[in-house]
Amino acid sequence: MAEQPREKMANTAAAAGLTDDLVVDILSRLPVKPLCRCKCVSPHWRDLISDPDHRRRLPQTLAGFFCNDFNNGREVWRFANLGETRRPPLISTPFTFMTGYEDVAVVDGCNGLLLCRPPKGSPHHVSRYVVCNPVTKSCVVLPDSGSHGNDAEDDEPFVARLGFDPAVSPHFYVFEFVENSLGTVAGVEIYSSEAGAWSYKESQWNYETDLFEFSPSVFVNGFLHFSTIQFEVVALDVEGESWWVLPAPEDADDVGDRDNWDPGFLGRYQGHLCYMTLCYNERDLSVWVLEDYDVDGWVLKRQMTVRQLTEKISPPESNYYQLITIHPDCNWILYVTGVKSMLMAYDMDRDEVHVIQNLGSNSVMSCIPYVPLYGVID
Repeated sequence: MAEQPREKMANTAAAAGLTDDLVVDILSRLPVKPLCRCKCVSPHWRDLISDPDHRRRLPQTLAGFFCNDFNNGREVWRFANLGETRRPPLISTPFTFMTGYEDVAVVDGCNGLLLCRPPKGSPHHVSRYVVCNPVTKSCVVLPDSGSHGNDAEDDEPFVARLGFDPAVSPHFYVFEFVENSLGTVAGVEIYSSEAGAWSYKESQWNYETDLFEFSPSVFVNGFLHFSTIQFEVVALDVEGESWWVLPAPEDADDVGDRDNWDPGFLGRYQGHLCYMTLCYNERDLSVWVLEDYDVDGWVLKRQMTVRQLTEKISPPESNYYQLITIHPDCNWILYVTGVKSMLMAYDMDRDEVHVIQNLGSNSVMSCIPYVPLYGVID
């Protein structure tokens, strides 16, 4: 037993003798969770892991959210850190690195890239979309798809989303849906960064399939998925060749949901597509996971009550909650509740609710989660 302190001191001395480059090289081989724990080893290791130059080599996790607030009667986008809230925001807004496109609206985000739209009335509004990486300060201005007439000032696009998976391909895709005279989906324009051009595909969904600007969506396994007010999950691939429709989980289409016209919330849970009931519901929140696309394999993973989700707000404030995302590296459901926009987390492993932080606004309209990508746009 007497040798243990001496052995521990020897190990500490050996670790202290490693160069910073070697330490970072070792840390880069760790998954995100152990990497975060390594911040507690010493102040020096914490600073190494937080250093912007080293982050390029280290695995990344959820860093924060792009929040859309109302400020003096106008919409303003800002970035809120998930951790280290006393530090300046990881991303500064407006995006001054995009000359002529600084004051854009964030339409969607996917694996480190953002799909942005210049404000209406901007001299650059004719381009419609800019895809950017705000960490590396790189961007691509997309050409007009041509599906909405020649007057880009008046013809607003229907629904647009971004698809990108750097583990599969360095190329990204933008989906711009086209509506018919009934206001439902007629087809989709798909921009491929590899081809540098748009291509149009007619819809193979039911003619009643309806999407709107805030329809919940998620890009998983090379497919863009939407939940619809018809209580279905619809999807299409990046080529626009494969379209499919799947009924929502059985308990998601009861009378309460239909009266409120709330489609389900879609997310990614342990690599699988998941479906959850959205906000404004008095019902329990259920988490369903699609384990098998071929057999309609929705599996119920978790249920919790609205009271559980909101009871730590003091005083308790109604049954409202706005789902944001599922944390990619732990089984946390992140959501906003209360009139002061409190960011909360429900830990599915421990069945516990945690208060994360006050987002600092009484009118958060939307929160787009962001995981940094330290690479250039292709």
